[in-house]
Amino acid sequence: MKLDDVLKRSHQRYIADDFLATDFFDKRIALIVDLISRDNFEAVKAKLLDCYGDVEVFFERGDEEGMCLVSNLSEADCVVVEGCKLTDTKRFGFSDFVQIMKRLRAPGGCEWDRAQTHESIRINLIEEAYELVEGIDMKSADMMREECGDVLMQAVFHTQIAEEAGEFDYYDMLTELSRKLIDRHTHIFGENHANNPEEALAFWNEAKKKEKKYKSSGDAMERVPKNLPSLLYAEKVQKLAKKSGFDWSDVSGATEKLKEELRELEEADEAHRFEEAGDLLFAAVNVLRFYKIEPEMALREAALKFMRRFEKVESLVSADGKQMNELSLATLDEYWEKVKAEERQ
Repeated sequence: MKLDDVLKRSHQRYIADDFLATDFFDKRIALIVDLISRDNFEAVKAKLLDCYGDVEVFFERGDEEGMCLVSNLSEADCVVVEGCKLTDTKRFGFSDFVQIMKRLRAPGGCEWDRAQTHESIRINLIEEAYELVEGIDMKSADMMREECGDVLMQAVFHTQIAEEAGEFDYYDMLTELSRKLIDRHTHIFGENHANNPEEALAFWNEAKKKEKKYKSSGDAMERVPKNLPSLLYAEKVQKLAKKSGFDWSDVSGATEKLKEELRELEEADEAHRFEEAGDLLFAAVNVLRFYKIEPEMALREAALKFMRRFEKVESLVSADGKQMNELSLATLDEYWEKVKAEERQ
């Protein structure tokens, strides 16, 4: 490969500083980086490795020119990376990901991907989000890496569908996101100054209130997504009420309310039990909110703990040659307490 041959092709040409400041570019066409300063050579080399992997590149250095892997590249005046096929790419960036999605949805692409709509894949995003949360709870970097990608894929999938329908495109989506981050971080990009995370959040919420043009706290409550998990939905509604001063002064008030709702459920007739059960759960969320406990995650952990202990009880009963459904509740409770005692050791 000669530099003159590459220059005849479609290419992107950057001076080194501009290349270092560029986040996304098309790796399908030739990339030419002019190294104006020797000081930035190592940074350019590192970025080439990060974007392309250890691919073979063309270099010019004074009167010398040749080919080498990026990792073996030494100071040069000019570095050229030939455009690579998508299937030959060593390192992928966001623009590569978008090209893959476009290919899958294009005529002749994947029939399943082409058949999907916003509605048909809506549940996938919820499932992927919960899998990411599980990876976080498990403190598994490997699982988080995979599930972060799956969550991103859902956002890109919806954006691609929207672009094809003329609803919005990738630039619209990224512009709105970037504008939101700038406008709501008034303590970073504006006049405000935050001394702690609480002040930063307060500035964010105030900017959001202006942006959304909430007419009242009730209006803000109406805009909380109705398809959130019920415990999370209740928590968000309560937090909005708190901002208007409609809240207990401390947890004791919330605790007494929880006790009251339990009594009302116990005393309710069949026609009102459903309503009172909802009031009881809503009151329980209030108590947890004062303790800064996420009710959704707390209940999930409780269910997992119950399942773990139940399986151990089942195993112990079976080891004793018995069947659980043949034992009294008192006997099963003895097994349960034994399992609990073992866990505490």
